Amino acid sequence: MDKDYVQNLRYKLQKRVRRLNSSDSQVFHFLVKQFWGFLAGQPVFAALLQELEARSSRVADDVERIFSSRAQLAFETEEENALACYLVLKRCAESDDQRIEIHIARNYSNETKHNEVLEAFRDIFIEPLYEYIDENLDDTGFVLALLRKYKHRSEWFRRSSLFSAWEAETKHGEKLLALDLYEYLHDQGIDFAIEPASVSGEADLVAAQTSEEPLIADAKIFDPAKSKGVNYIASGFRQIYTYTLDYNQPVGYLVIFKTCEEDLRLPFANESQATPFVQHNNKTIFFLVIDIYPYETSASKRGKLQYKELTEDQLWEDLGAE
Repeated sequence: MDKDYVQNLRYKLQKRVRRLNSSDSQVFHFLVKQFWGFLAGQPVFAALLQELEARSSRVADDVERIFSSRAQLAFETEEENALACYLVLKRCAESDDQRIEIHIARNYSNETKHNEVLEAFRDIFIEPLYEYIDENLDDTGFVLALLRKYKHRSEWFRRSSLFSAWEAETKHGEKLLALDLYEYLHDQGIDFAIEPASVSGEADLVAAQTSEEPLIADAKIFDPAKSKGVNYIASGFRQIYTYTLDYNQPVGYLVIFKTCEEDLRLPFANESQATPFVQHNNKTIFFLVIDIYPYETSASKRGKLQYKELTEDQLWEDLGAE
């Protein structure tokens, strides 16, 4: 990712954290809400929060004890601690209790004054989450934000060339479009291997496969006239889901290149940054649709929109899940 852009994000993040660290108890809760709103409103930070959300189920029960029984908990790994901090900050930001942070911090502090008690909350929950976000600005933790940026780049500046590449050789066009995606991710600093063997077959892309958190991604074409309709996309979902099981990863990405005039509607219950996703068995799969069809007329002159719909029920049916 662009270094100047990352540095600007880091500067903005530091300012908000300094504000939290210097605030008193009377305004602290409101600043927590503002801080959370800031993170959710920045595409890169929001993408990382969504990926934390996708992995948070492993510590959800423990975090619930922090609120329900005022338990004092410690986590064995930095990742689990970051997940717990995420859930605690989220819960506090969504709460109307102006002293919720003080109530939690009392589990970890022997101080009596509110301002001094809040120091424990900052040390235990805010600083670790801040450090996690800051460190991941230079890593591959913002995959969703990068993919959204790739979508904009493709639709705004590369639509014609990408569609021409697909149209010139439709038999291998899917691979050609996938390679364009891989080139972009490589230019953004993501290290990956293409089509490594897995137990279930071959994932199109597993980034940083030797790391603790490989990226599971696959590229598919949506074009019903070319026998690549909703059933084909559903089969791509099944492949990605299976790869997340094979590589023991909580998140996968299905990138869909739309090469036809028909729209693909994904009426899923959840979305992040206008990117729909589904969750099953503690796995989260994002669906990113990239429209590269070269329309001859403007949107206002195309008439009634024609679309195909892929529902979550269809995905579960294809997956064989109840």
